[in-house]
Amino acid sequence: MRGLARFLVIAATTFVWHAAVDAAPLSESQYAALVARFQSAVDAERARYSVPGITAAFVLPDGRLGKVASGYADVERKVRMTPDSRMLSGSTGKTLAAATAIKLSRQGVWSLDDKVSKYLGGRPWFQRLPNADALTIRLLLQHRGGLENYYNNPRFFEWYRARLAENPNYVPGFDTLIEFVCDQPPLFAPGQGFNYTDVGYLIVGLAMESATGRAYYDLARESFLDPLGLTLTAPSNVRRIPGLTQGYANGQNPLLLGPTMVAEGGVLTYDPAIEFTAGGFVSNAGDLARWASALYGGKALDATALAEMLAVPAGVTNARYYGLGAGVFPAAGGLPLAHGHDGYIPGYRTSMRYYPAAAISIALQVNTEDGYWEEGKPGHLDFESLRARITRSVLEFPGPRR
Repeated sequence: MRGLARFLVIAATTFVWHAAVDAAPLSESQYAALVARFQSAVDAERARYSVPGITAAFVLPDGRLGKVASGYADVERKVRMTPDSRMLSGSTGKTLAAATAIKLSRQGVWSLDDKVSKYLGGRPWFQRLPNADALTIRLLLQHRGGLENYYNNPRFFEWYRARLAENPNYVPGFDTLIEFVCDQPPLFAPGQGFNYTDVGYLIVGLAMESATGRAYYDLARESFLDPLGLTLTAPSNVRRIPGLTQGYANGQNPLLLGPTMVAEGGVLTYDPAIEFTAGGFVSNAGDLARWASALYGGKALDATALAEMLAVPAGVTNARYYGLGAGVFPAAGGLPLAHGHDGYIPGYRTSMRYYPAAAISIALQVNTEDGYWEEGKPGHLDFESLRARITRSVLEFPGPRR
């Protein structure tokens, strides 16, 4: 959730990057030492911020996966976090939605430059959208359609809290969410600005299902999850999710959800089906690291499709930008250029990054939202610094050189 500032923040670090793309594979003893170093870094960050639990994983250029855990999946029940613990992964799911949309274009099902009206023009709300007749699949995937977000409408949270108070099982339909941005002036002309918005991705998901006549989740599973063996990743479109860790909130999110996300009987206190193609998955740090490696490393999509995903949008001059479901983070503060995405959903925070100069991916999840609504305030989780230090434990590892 939330906007451009949330997505594009890059951690400030001080170490000097040493390119490792030409590094020889680590020996078994070196690999074991790297995993131990990674574990120590994760343990230190959990202690530093007193977070309930962390899972983290990396994938090396030779495909070896290292994954660790620290702390608790459920503090009250004293259930330890494990490397295979699952959490809601928030907006990192946009990477799967975008990859699926791109794959459909490569298969000739549609073009990313198709007008959205071709697929959804008959919906009663469509002509009420800002820039309705100019919206394309590509613009929505880039967050460049000029649409606001439903949760930026001041009426939304009040309305949604009232619905949940009446019926804790209430789930707003996607048409209802989209209508919160209707009948408003566009934020900018099509393609002439950037505004991070879940609404655009919800619209792409509906268009995808209209174009194919199939459920989005089936398309994503058949295209990527099953072929890549991402067995810990699944749709988060129900309130009871097997193996879901407890999530913790501190009463700062606008829905006032918390302090825990999973109630007695393993049922979430809200329905995550609201996310759909704007997020929509439960996952695990190991799966996310493997997905980042496959996606941004060129295994999940062909070279042409990957280049399209990472291409600079027309008119953009910033080195830091959003492609098609892909954040491009330039080298800064000693960190090399990265491709990736972050995720937030009440009770959980997620990050996945791929560093092409090193051909290494790193992902992590924490089962708390602390610091998200209090960014920069002392005494709260500094997620960017936590990620930077955990990343540094891998990228700075003194492996062999050819």
